[in-house]
Amino acid sequence: MWRWSNIKFFPSENDSDEWKPITGNVWNPELGDVVEGKLINRIESVGKYDQNLYILLDKNDKEIKIWGKTQLDELMSEIEVEDYIRITYNGCKTTNNGHTMKVYYIERRETHGRKD
Repeated sequence: MWRWSNIKFFPSENDSDEWKPITGNVWNPELGDVVEGKLINRIESVGKYDQNLYILLDKNDKEIKIWGKTQLDELMSEIEVEDYIRITYNGCKTTNNGHTMKVYYIERRETHGRKD
């Protein structure tokens, strides 16, 4: 007969146990971090704060989600779905009105025969 008492709720703790964060494939960059891949989707007005969500497919066919920020959204307005891009996170800067803004640098891979 099945009983709740037969279930182990907590595995034995061991000094060698490792805890790894679950990020859901969301890019949480630190200064100088770079991500690159093909933009496969752009979803606008997501969630409580109406943010943009960009989804890249990296060279290992892994989806990477990137939440939009003011400056990133402005740069991404020039990027089309299917473009291959590289995004570098350059840290934060203080704006004229005293707010902190994340700063990104975006490059698009140019291919021969591309029509802009």
